[in-house]
Formats: sequence, structure tokens, C-alpha cells
Amino acid sequence: MMFPALREKKQLFLLLLLFFFLLALVLQPSLAYRAAEKGLSLWWQVVTPALLPFFMISELLLELGAAAYLGPLLSRVMGPLFHLPGSAALAVAMGFCSGFPSGAAIAAGLRRENSISARQGERLIAFCNNAGPLYITVSLASGLLGCPGAALVLAFSHYGADLLLGMGLGLWARLRGEGPVAKAAFFAPRELGRSVPGIGGLLRNASQRASGNILLIGCYMVFFSVFTAMLASVLPPLPPLLHSWLLGAFEMSLGVDLLAGSGMPLAQLLPWVAAFISYGGLSVQAQVLAMISGTDIRPRLYLLCRPLQAVLAFALASLLCRLLPLPAAAFPSLPQPRPLSLLAASTLLCLAVVAALFALAFFYGRKKA
Repeated sequence: MMFPALREKKQLFLLLLLFFFLLALVLQPSLAYRAAEKGLSLWWQVVTPALLPFFMISELLLELGAAAYLGPLLSRVMGPLFHLPGSAALAVAMGFCSGFPSGAAIAAGLRRENSISARQGERLIAFCNNAGPLYITVSLASGLLGCPGAALVLAFSHYGADLLLGMGLGLWARLRGEGPVAKAAFFAPRELGRSVPGIGGLLRNASQRASGNILLIGCYMVFFSVFTAMLASVLPPLPPLLHSWLLGAFEMSLGVDLLAGSGMPLAQLLPWVAAFISYGGLSVQAQVLAMISGTDIRPRLYLLCRPLQAVLAFALASLLCRLLPLPAAAFPSLPQPRPLSLLAASTLLCLAVVAALFALAFFYGRKKA
């Protein structure tokens, strides 16, 4: 009887919160409009060009049975490191190349195809959802911080924390007694022998799913942009670090933006920025949960790992700031690199990695045959 009562209290709290949010929208319509316009502009100009090509490619790869090709080839890497089947490498690779929340979208697709189990999916989404290289180099290092060299610290600490977390979860699964990873037969004849539509049908299906995911992300970005703007308007004056944490808990970019203008030395600033982007904020976490909805992948482990990954990223960034020479402070006036060139470079890199994996799988299969 205690759990239904607790659920009713949570629903009542949520209703009251939404009521006050609606009241704030009515009382401050101009602030809500500007915040919604900012979130929509960020989604249309930055997120959509950066994520839509990767979403399209990942959907096409899943439809063509890429997991069946890559599974046997990469099982010798994914098994010892993460205690995951080789098919999970697709989610890890695309998650590192494209950014939030593409790793969760691919993990959900792998689970729907039964390429991974529910427990493996829970561990996979805990470390395959990362900030993309474009976001780290352009938006954070060069844009908000004005220090392109800071991208090295942020990327190493963020991706290093992801990998450490994934290996730790794999070790935890072994100690917990989770069974060994099943070895898939090369080329998985049953999977690869299924009928697939023509190129027109493939592109139509991939476009529908990718555009649906992109629109869902846009809705979340606009909602949390307005919500954080309303929250910031009622917060009393707070120390910069505490204020940035309150905003970053909902939207990481707002917390980083507030920290960048605080005048904090860069060596002290970067560990907190690394922790912010590893935690993700409620906006990113809601996007990840939306991607796995409709599957039996539970989000509890993913949510519990967010503070742990933030601590790991903070520690790695603190160590790097002691070892690498950095400017004393951020300089927002420095010129920024062109986003389109970095987007093209990251897209070509992703395509080259996927093509290399398929080439290895093809020649390895011929050798086995």
C-alpha cells in the first residue's frame, strides 16, 4: 500500500510543478517566447545538421544487418572490455562519433532485433551516449570557452570516463555472475538472409525513423530551454558555481555558459565543464529515455551512472589540467572554426570507420570460407 501512495504523491507534485510552470508562461510570455526561439534555433542550426546524417546512417546500417556483420568480428574486443557482444560495437562507435542520444537509439534498435539482451542494453546505454566531437570542439571549447586547446582536455576526460565506466560495468557484470557473451556465427545467415526493401524503401524507412527522433529531440530542447529560463528568472543571487550547477542539472549548455562568464581560471573551470557534459542534464537524460521507450531496457542503471561518470570526468580533467599548459582564462573573442568543416570531417571519419569495419568483415569472412 505504500507504493501506490508514493506514486500518487509524485503525481501530485508533478501536477503542481506543471501548474506553476503554466502560470509562469502566462505571466512572462515574452521571456518564454525568447527562450523557445533560442532552443528552436539551437536545434535547427546545430543539432539537426550534426545528428540527422548519423541517424540516417545508423538506421540504414541496422536495416541492412550491420550488427550481424560486425558482431563476430568485434566480439573479441567488446567481450573482454565490456562483456558485450560484438554487435554492440555499432552503438558505441556511432555514439562516440555523433553525440547524444544516438547511442541510445541504436541500442534500442539492437534490442528490438534481439541482437543484445535487456541487461546488456542497460549497460550499453550507460556509456554509449556521449557528447559529439562537434559539440565539444565548436560549441564548448571554441565557442563558450574561447580556447580551442581546451577541446583536448574535455574530449579525453569525457570519452575516457565513458570507456572506464563501460569497462567497470563489464567487470561488475562478470562479478555478478552474468553469463558469458554468446558467440555469433559469422555472417549470421538467418539475419542476413532476411528480405530487405529496395533502396527507395530503405531510405524511406530510415528517413521516417530518423526524422521522428530528431523532432522528438527538438521538442525536448524547446521545453527545457523555456523551463530553465523560467527557473533562472526566479532564482535569487547565488555563487556562480552553485548557480551553474542548478541550471546545468537541467540543461548542460546553460551551466557551461554561466561558468564561462564567471571569471574562474581555466584550469579550475575545465573539470567542472567535463563533469557537466558527462552528467548530461535532465534534457539529455529525457532524450535518452525517449529513445529506449517501447523496449524492456530499464533506465535505472543509466540514471545511476550519471553522477559516477561526472566524478570520473572531473578527476581526469583535473589531472590533465595539471599536466598540460593552458591559458589562464577563457578568451571568448578568439576566432571559431567553421562548424560545417568539422561536421564534414566527423561525418567522413564515421563513414571511413564503418567502411573499414565492413571491409575487414568481408575479407575475414572469405578467409573463413
